[in-house]
Formats: sequence, C-alpha cells, structure tokens
Amino acid sequence: MTFGTGGRGRRAVWLASALAGALAVLPGVAAAQSEALQEVVVTAQKRSEKVTEVPLSVSVVQGEALANKGATSLTDFAAYVPGLSVSNNGAPGINGIVIRGLATSYNNSFNAPLVVTYIDDVPTGASAGGFGGARGGTYSLDLMPYDVGEIEVLRGPQGTLYGAAAMGGILKYTLKRPSLTDTEFRVGGDLAKVKASGGGDWGLRASANVPILQDKLALRASLYRKETAGYIDNIGIGKKDANASKTYGGRVSLLFAPTDKLDIEATALIQSIRTDDNTAVNLFASNNEPVYGRYTRSTNYAEAYKQDAQTFMLKVNWDLDFATLTSSTGYAEASNTLTLDLSGIAYVPSVPTAHIPYTFRTDLEKFTQEVRLTSPSGGKVDWMVGAFYTTEDPSEFDDFRAYTAAGAPLAPPNDILLLGVTPGSQNKYTEWALFANGTYKLTERLDFSAGIRYGENRSKGCDPGFIGIYGNGGLYQCQQRPWDGVTTWMVNARYRFMPDSMIYARVATGYRPGGGCDTCGNPLLGVPATYKPDRLTNYELGVKGLLLDRRLQFDVAAFYIAWDDIQLRVTNANGFSYPGNGETAVSKGIEASAAYALDNGLRIGGYVTYTDAKLTADATGVGGRDGDRLPFSSKWAAALTADYSRELSGAITLLAGAGYHYKDGVVSQFRGTGQPFPIASQSVVDAYAGLDFGRTQARLYVKNLFNERAYTGLTFLTDRTRPLFIPIQPVTVGLSIDHTF
Repeated sequence: MTFGTGGRGRRAVWLASALAGALAVLPGVAAAQSEALQEVVVTAQKRSEKVTEVPLSVSVVQGEALANKGATSLTDFAAYVPGLSVSNNGAPGINGIVIRGLATSYNNSFNAPLVVTYIDDVPTGASAGGFGGARGGTYSLDLMPYDVGEIEVLRGPQGTLYGAAAMGGILKYTLKRPSLTDTEFRVGGDLAKVKASGGGDWGLRASANVPILQDKLALRASLYRKETAGYIDNIGIGKKDANASKTYGGRVSLLFAPTDKLDIEATALIQSIRTDDNTAVNLFASNNEPVYGRYTRSTNYAEAYKQDAQTFMLKVNWDLDFATLTSSTGYAEASNTLTLDLSGIAYVPSVPTAHIPYTFRTDLEKFTQEVRLTSPSGGKVDWMVGAFYTTEDPSEFDDFRAYTAAGAPLAPPNDILLLGVTPGSQNKYTEWALFANGTYKLTERLDFSAGIRYGENRSKGCDPGFIGIYGNGGLYQCQQRPWDGVTTWMVNARYRFMPDSMIYARVATGYRPGGGCDTCGNPLLGVPATYKPDRLTNYELGVKGLLLDRRLQFDVAAFYIAWDDIQLRVTNANGFSYPGNGETAVSKGIEASAAYALDNGLRIGGYVTYTDAKLTADATGVGGRDGDRLPFSSKWAAALTADYSRELSGAITLLAGAGYHYKDGVVSQFRGTGQPFPIASQSVVDAYAGLDFGRTQARLYVKNLFNERAYTGLTFLTDRTRPLFIPIQPVTVGLSIDHTF
C-alpha cells in the first residue's frame, strides 16, 4: 500500500521520519536513562482501568498533547486517532463524527448521531432525530480543550453502558478535577497567522484552583476566548476574510469531600461560538478545481452560524465498602442558529431565479440522571448495576422566504415558503433503562464478561401549523411513537498471555431510536409520518498490551459490524429532506496502533487502519446500491508522530515534535444519486517546538506545514455544478505561552 499524494505525500513522510531520526541523535544533550511509557487510566467501562487492560478499542488524547499541537477543535486532533474521522460542515460545532466508517451522508441533519459526546459522566446533544428538529447528527459540542485533562475515544457500539445512539462509539471529554490540596493560578495566550488571511488569530485563557477548606472543599474555574480573522473571501457579498469567528466560554467546578468515602462535585460549563460566514469554497463538480480561487466562494447571503451551550453537572461518589454508589445528574441547554443560501434551488416554480435565504434555529433542553452501584475492582467477580433516565425537549424555528435579486420580497403568496416554530413544550423524547454487567475471573489470566441493558424510549411531537407555500394552513399535526422496548447486550473474553499483554474477543450491540419529524406526515411535502430504529452488532478480536520493559505499547483489533434498518437522510422529488430507513450495511476492518519510548526522551507513535464499509442492499431513498461504499468512509488511514522531551538544564526542558496523517479519499453521497462528489485524500504534516521553564511553557506550532489543499466535508448542495467544499485550514504558524503562579 502507498500513503500520500505524489511528491507532497513523500515529502511529508520524509519529514516525519527525518525529524524522528534527528531528535534521536540530537547533539549537545546527554543520553537519559531508559524510561517506560506512563500508564494511562481511563473510565471507558465506568470504572477506572488501565487503557491496556480494557477489553475493547479505546484511544486517549491527553491534554498535554493537545497543548503541544495548538489544538482548539475536533478537527485538530481527530486525524491522529485510529478509526476516528470528522466531517466538518463549515464551522466549529457543525460536525459529523464518524467512527469505523459508519455514516450515510455528508449531512445527517435529520438523524440522531452515531457517536455520542460525553463530558465526564454526562451525555450531551440529542439522542434522537426527528420530532422537533433536534438535528443531533449535525451539531456537536466542539469543546475548547484548555481545561480538558484527556479525551477518550471508544470505538464500536457501547449500547450496554451508554444507551441510545452510541452505535459507532463514544467521544468523551474528561475535565480536570478541582484539587483539594494545591493552589494554582494559570494564564495563557496564543497568537497565530493563517496563510491567505488578512489578519491574525489570537486567544486568551486563565484558570484557577483554590482549596477553600484544606482536604475538604476546593474550587476550580477557567475562562477562555479565541478569535480568528478568517481566510475565505466571499465575492458574492463582497467581503474578504468572511469566515471570521470567535469562541468563548468558561467553567466552574466545586468539589466537596466531607469524608474520605464521600465526594460531591458540581460543575457549570458554558461555551458560545460565532462565525460570520461558512468556511467553504466553490469547486467545479467535474474536476474538483476551485471556481473562483483556492480560498474564495460566492453566495448571495452570508451563511452565519452561532451556537450557545450550557451544561450543568452534579456527581456524587459514595464508598459503601462493598461497592461505590455513583449518581450523575446533568442538565443542558443548546441553541444553534444557521443561515443557508438556497438560491440555487427552484423552490418557487414561477420564479426559479429567486434568492432564498433559509434561517433555522434549533433549541434543546436535556435532562439526564444515572445511578449505578459498582463493586471494587480486583475481586473474583466484578459487577455493576444501574439505572438511567433522560428527557429531551427540542424545538425549531424555520424562516424560509423568497426575494428578488434586488432584495425585495416576492409578491404573495410566493414570498413565504415555510414559516413557523415547533415548540419544545409539544415535542419530547424520553428514555429510561436498567443495566448490569459483570466480570468473572476463571483464573488469574482468563476472565469472562457480560452485560445487558433494557430500556424503553418514546418520541412525540406536533407541527404547530407552518404557513407558506409548503405549510399546512396553520393546522396542528401531531405524531407519536409508542414506547419502544430495546435490549442491548455485550459479551467478551480476555486472556492475559503475558503480565502486561492480553488478547480479547468481544461481541456488542447498539441502536438508535426511531421517531418522526416536525414536517412528517405533511402531504404537501410528501414526507412519511415516522421512521424505524436501526441496530448493529459488532464482532471484535483484539490484542493489546506492553512489551520490551513496558516501552512498547501496542493495540491491534479486527472488527466486523452488521448494521440493520440503517437510518438515512432521505430527499424526495419535492426537494425536501427527512429521516427514513434503508436496509443493511456492513463495516469490517483492522486497526493497528503502537507507541515506543526510546532511551533519549524520544517517543514515536502511529497507527494504520483499513476499513471496508459498504451497503449490502439497495437504499433507494438515497440512491444507494448494494456494494456502494458508505459516505465518508476511508479505506486506508494512517498517522505517524514523534515527540521529544529533554532536560537542557535543571530548570529548562526542550519540547519538540511532528506529526503526519493520511486519509484516503471518500465520497460524500451514494453514487446512485448521480453526484457522489468525491473528496480527495489528505496528506498533512504538523510540527511544534518549545521550552518548559517549570512555571512557564512556550510553544511554537505549525499546522499543515506544506499547505496541503484538501477538504474535510461540504455544505448543503444548491448549485450542484459548483458545490461548496470545506477546506482544511491553510498553513498556520502560532505561538502559545502559558504561565503558572
């Protein structure tokens, strides 16, 4: 196999290899003692375990690695995680998260997500699509990582412990906990310059940890703000650097530990995103070459986006000696507002050239409660039992009107296409579940685990009566799915063939709820009333562990996923999209990753993955044919990293590193649509260097060192001869400084 795209790909591989070699023989630095890799502890199975001992595929991105690379979003680190891909739709927070190739379109705005995002123990975003327009498959919490301890990525269905919509896996942000003993104040900032931008990017951040009562009560707080100048010119609205953005937010956590057996942590987290225009450029559909320029687009309206998210969490851990009782409560509010220029679609038959801005706002209120009882680890039998409950109240406002080229409204009745709101008071998703799992140690080397979860979910909602050409005359139309009972299960066997290495076999299931949508059942739109749940089963065989005096960490897994009643974003002859179902698909492949620590402070890591994800039956609603590759599923992906750390003196440490990642080309839709819009492969290099003075760290980083022209997604298609693709960010040079008091 060959990774890379021509000379640029070869240069990328050469640079990463050369840097690794140069760091290995860096002059003027004494050789260090051999060091083993540090053990990483994860909570993938809702108990603390070493990552090398968890019998499933899980990767960890630590906060220090995010800081070194200048990572500020999902797209900055996703390519370095095996099996994970992010299809960006033009702004932070509008992402399709793909694990193991499970996706059905470039835009899953009407379906529930296939990957659930967690903050600590609390799920975020909508668990279901459909009723009320929650659009959980499109919007995600793209959390700024300043106060993030680590990010865990669990591959494969996690339905037994995590419930609905955890079919592809889990993306979990673990926040830094307040310290009951240490006082710390930290400030930092960034300056960056993006090629093709007329301005500069900057960011500021600060955090504080204060023990209020030593060993009993502590407060941790953080604030951040990041602004980008933009680098996409929109000649249609006459604006340079049109895609300028800002992200700001903060977090407050209070930890109370009245005894050594009880602790209570309360957290409030807020984040807002504002983008002035979409980060997309027009390409010719015939050859994928830029229409107006590499970083130029043309629309009649700015496609602005804003997101406001608030998450409140309360977690209680109570050690009862025989087990630990954990209660996790979450309440979240999220609002997303997006404007799309749909002028290229003839929604007004008598005026096919009408200018049509479409603005919609989705709001979601989500409450979750989980209680579980977990036995201590290390016994003959480890067990866990728990209960889960969630309610979601989604709403959507749609403003869909038509104008002349001069900006005047068309004459009635053609001026309003669709106008109305689906209130959260009329739309609701409810889910409850009971779950249990256990591990039995047959011998010190061999154990077996099993888990089961039974839950029920229900969706209900009303269309309050949209007005306009495609409205229903102001008449309420309500739909409701009855309670659906769902059972998910998991079994696995684990054998430790060496003290720090094991082989495991795992079978696990997952599902997404069925439902309806705010326009479902509207005869004017030709949209069916409801759609069915989809399910999948994952078969996995893996080997992982530590070798060579714990200096080599490795993880290899082979998987086969069978997917039934796949949920799709169907578009009918009227041009309207809605959630529907297809038949079957499979995803099968191999993931291999490794990291090795050399004697001189150099750590080399990387991965290679092969994924064959395709339909196994026709999906007529989206033009899918038996054998079609699933959209945004790369057959081959790989990454190589080199990270170096060395003390130059008693107070100064040198930091340096580089990373190269490659991803095969993908299609954005099924070929039966007639316009699959292929997206070419990526071959990207990043690098950093810095000094750690103990209390002060300074890092210089470069993203996309060779200014690779590649794309990560595309936006809603209007002019299908000149679709809008999302480019990866041009070469970016930044300086990051942090100081601890």
